[in-house]
Amino acid sequence: MLTFRVLGALEAWDGDRRADLRGPRHRAVLARLVLARGHVVPVDRLIEDLWHGESPHRALGSVQTFVSHLRRALEPDRAPRTPSTVLVTAPPGYAFRVGTDEVDAWRFEALVHRAGGLLAAGAAEDALRELTAALDLWRGPAYAQFADEPWARPEAARLEELRLVAVERRAEAGLAIGQASGIVPGLEAHAAAHPLREQSWWLLALALYRCARQGDALAVLRRVRAALREELGVEPGSRLQRLEADILAHSAELDAPAAVPTSAAAPGAPAVSGTPAAYREVAEPVRDFDESGEDGFVARTTTLIGRAEETADLLNAAKRADGRLAVALVSGDPGEGKTALTEHVRELLAAEGWRAAWGRCPESGGAPAGWPWTQMLRTLAAVSPPDEDTARVLAPLLADSYSPVGDQAAAKLMLHHAVVRYLARATAETPWLLVLDDVHRADEETLALLCHLATDRDATGRVLLVVTYRHNEVGDLLADALARLARCGPERVELTGLAPEAVGDLVRGAVSAAIDEDTVRAIVDRTAGNPFYVLETARVLAAEGTHAAVSEVPVGVRDVIRRHVAGLPKAAQEVLKQACVLGRDIDVDILLAQSGTDEDTVLDAVESALLTGLLVEPDAGQLRFTHALVRDTLYEDLSQLRRARMHARTAEAIEAVRPRDVSALAHHYLASASRATAAKAAHYARLAALDAEIHFAYREAAELWRGALAAFDRSGAADDAARSELEAGVTRSLAQSGDHGHD
Repeated sequence: MLTFRVLGALEAWDGDRRADLRGPRHRAVLARLVLARGHVVPVDRLIEDLWHGESPHRALGSVQTFVSHLRRALEPDRAPRTPSTVLVTAPPGYAFRVGTDEVDAWRFEALVHRAGGLLAAGAAEDALRELTAALDLWRGPAYAQFADEPWARPEAARLEELRLVAVERRAEAGLAIGQASGIVPGLEAHAAAHPLREQSWWLLALALYRCARQGDALAVLRRVRAALREELGVEPGSRLQRLEADILAHSAELDAPAAVPTSAAAPGAPAVSGTPAAYREVAEPVRDFDESGEDGFVARTTTLIGRAEETADLLNAAKRADGRLAVALVSGDPGEGKTALTEHVRELLAAEGWRAAWGRCPESGGAPAGWPWTQMLRTLAAVSPPDEDTARVLAPLLADSYSPVGDQAAAKLMLHHAVVRYLARATAETPWLLVLDDVHRADEETLALLCHLATDRDATGRVLLVVTYRHNEVGDLLADALARLARCGPERVELTGLAPEAVGDLVRGAVSAAIDEDTVRAIVDRTAGNPFYVLETARVLAAEGTHAAVSEVPVGVRDVIRRHVAGLPKAAQEVLKQACVLGRDIDVDILLAQSGTDEDTVLDAVESALLTGLLVEPDAGQLRFTHALVRDTLYEDLSQLRRARMHARTAEAIEAVRPRDVSALAHHYLASASRATAAKAAHYARLAALDAEIHFAYREAAELWRGALAAFDRSGAADDAARSELEAGVTRSLAQSGDHGHD
């Protein structure tokens, strides 16, 4: 089984064999993908992370080479041209796909979280085993070789923080089962190494007290007080102060537990812990709402086409914003309707007495840090002005001009706390919807304040905070923020293409005319239900009719697609042009035969198109244009002469690879429309027409007979019998189709 180690130096093992991961950039690519934990890393992001904005001309090709080498190292027995199951091509980049137990960092995190549940349930001995196993996985700093890389630092810091939590939880579990003396040495070293972590000092003082070392326990508390005063200028927190008072009073709360729990407590049983009850933090249970509408929300018909379920999810999130801030994450591709959905929910909530404020992350630079929060807080302040003291602290966000003074780190913390307090007061009576839009473009401060607000236990009031972003444009800052937001259990809404029924409703509403189901199906196939593409198609439908809408590409979408294609290497652009002649579905064997170049060049080009989302890979050896619109744009941009030549080359490739596919051969030879290929066009069109007749496709057969006749005449052949057969075929097929009057 493949296993990966990142808690220390990066290593990959296949059983007892260590994989050869090649050079530093190969390892960096693998580490970057492991760090994303199954999420897609866009290839542009990989290039930026590898070369820090100074990428070479062929950076995309280099990344593809690194991935190719890694795939061979990790899956040496994989058959040629079969897709990798570990480093997966997932437009617009790559993803690392293995199980949780196969990466030490993921296994560590799962063990720590499971141990937390066991501690809460009173199963301290089981928790101790889990935490010991978790900490034994560490061989050094997480992602050790990449400690200086900006993309690795946030995750390495997060894992290090979780390691410190695990050390402290293990000490707590030891206290719970009466092992105070055993945990003191390790806690002393831990507290000395991290002198500002009050939890470690608290545990150490309690352990010393239980070892009948009251004086040492009080000395520890004096040390932490001195450290906090010297480093931060603050006094110890209330828990440490209360512990000191209880030690001096010999409180019974501090005595060792009477019983040692050995397994998880039964459901509903009280938790047993070595932590005194007075110091235990109790998680408030999530309130469960019924469907009766008692909280002011009832099921209703939505006017936003095709998003009823997503609307209901956000309204349910709003129900939970009753005295506590609720967070909802709305993600999707460009054009899927993230903003339209939140606007629709705003209208529904407004009918229930909610107010709303919007903060949008700008596309271009030049905006102040935290600008979306400035937009939202100014909207709130116009309705509920802050008091003078609060306004002074909020000045960096509210004031038109602001002159910072003093310690900026402290001022930032004070600002974040002030936002929490202000929102609690401003929304105590009137509920507010806050929308933080397009956070894939957010600056660091915007995300920092978002995370603080979402995870602060004092964030009260009636607030639903909706965060929208493009899930294929998640950078390091946002990825780290999303990991932190996961702690608050946000509502997640991921938008995908509309269902066919919704596409029909959207098109009919846009054109205000009767649309038949065949047209709807064609639009669904061409747009994959993307609302933006659907509406662009509807514009053509309204202006130029059905034929244009299902056979031509809306200008707005064409421009978007051209921009994507222009960003590819020249070789990839050429292969895509060849592929579009094959149609939307592409047989890789035929593409290789058609290209006239070596296999690696074609496959590298295909990989580039997969990464940019222009192609997908439904099965091994098969490719498909993501949208019919992509294929149509490429095809229509070919000159008529080049298109004809490429059809001829495609026909020759099919003839070599699939010689019995007469329908495809007839199509491509007829489309080549040259004297040189006319004889073959007539031959294959005749065979295809006969095949169509056998399958009762008489109208299609008639068209093929006509094509064969035109090609025969173009060839200059002088065979009256052959020509008569083609004419008879046209007449026969028309008669069978009932179209007697047209020949």
